[in-house]
Amino acid sequence: MRATTETTVGLMDAGSVRRVGKGRLLRDFGALVRKDRGNTADMLVYVGEIDRRKVYLEHAYPSMFAFCVKRFRMSEAVAAKRIRAGRAACAFPCILWMIRRGELHLSGVHQLAGHLTEDNHREVLRRAKHRSMREIDELIAEISPKADVASSVRAVPVRRGDSAGGAGQRGGNVGGSAAGHGAGLVGSAARRDAELVGSAARDDAADKSRNNETLSEASRATRLGSRNGNAAVGGRGPRNLTTPLSPRRYKLQVTIGQKARDELAELQNLLSHQIPDGDPAAVVERALGVLLAETKKKKGALTEKPRVGRKNGGGGKRNGGRSRAIPAHVRREVFRRDEGRCAFVDGEGRRCESAWQLEFHHCVPYGRDGPHSTGNIELRCRAHNQFEAELEYGREFMEVRRG
Repeated sequence: MRATTETTVGLMDAGSVRRVGKGRLLRDFGALVRKDRGNTADMLVYVGEIDRRKVYLEHAYPSMFAFCVKRFRMSEAVAAKRIRAGRAACAFPCILWMIRRGELHLSGVHQLAGHLTEDNHREVLRRAKHRSMREIDELIAEISPKADVASSVRAVPVRRGDSAGGAGQRGGNVGGSAAGHGAGLVGSAARRDAELVGSAARDDAADKSRNNETLSEASRATRLGSRNGNAAVGGRGPRNLTTPLSPRRYKLQVTIGQKARDELAELQNLLSHQIPDGDPAAVVERALGVLLAETKKKKGALTEKPRVGRKNGGGGKRNGGRSRAIPAHVRREVFRRDEGRCAFVDGEGRRCESAWQLEFHHCVPYGRDGPHSTGNIELRCRAHNQFEAELEYGREFMEVRRG
């Protein structure tokens, strides 16, 4: 039956799949994921063996990279990942079984390959099991730590087409060098496939900025509870601007405008007694602490000295006796109870976990006289808040309201 399902899936197109029910859609997708894992492991076996035998030389290609890109029309990034992972799997065959079981993904193997040795590979792979790319980066920073990047502020070149007030024209770069990590190859093949390095590094950067959910989950608050929460529906997260260097040490590189550069200089002067060397990193850390406390107070009414006020669920008198404003004590209790993350739970008990674009959600909608009470209000990421509004009022109605 499984073979029949997979064959049927393979014959479907975008039009026919729209008529498939949700249950079958998920079953078919699960079958495709399992098939893809098996195909990926098989691909790495063949890539590793062709590379080991140097079969590409017989077919007039100077390297395995050129063989994959020019003969088989793989993209440079895909070829880079498969070759590096194939070499790692050839050296450490247990990688193949982890991929087949869904315990390790291709990007993770590619990232770990240069850090695996005969002595450490079993422990490192065990710790990499079921980890995201960001968590694997942090694991690499632990097993192969790098020194802190020296703080610096420098002008960046003006690019044609930048607006007069744009950061690109009048900005400063806060941080260190932009050199990446993990772009080397396994063994002496690094010299032969030098072109692989650039594409692999570019692919690493793309991986780190692509995923929409994991940066918000990297904070301590969002790591509380289960790690198996479902991703927000249609949600987007911030770009990952930090690179792990060593345990609990990260590189941050940003471009700022003239106004921010002037404010940084003024802060360096004002804080010169506490931060004599004017280190931008120390100034930024202080500024982040102040902004975080201010934002928590505004968003979730989180403060060390909350004001004592009325605790009715109505939120004040306005527009016929009701106001949309949720009382501060309710926002504060809900934010703490839900641990600063989306509290949406699916039919199988999986929690969303997202901390991106959080909103207060009325279980009984406000439009249906739902009260401003801690029992009726939960945190939702914007995607799940909109999703539940569509379930309550219908998609067409909500599209008109948003439109």
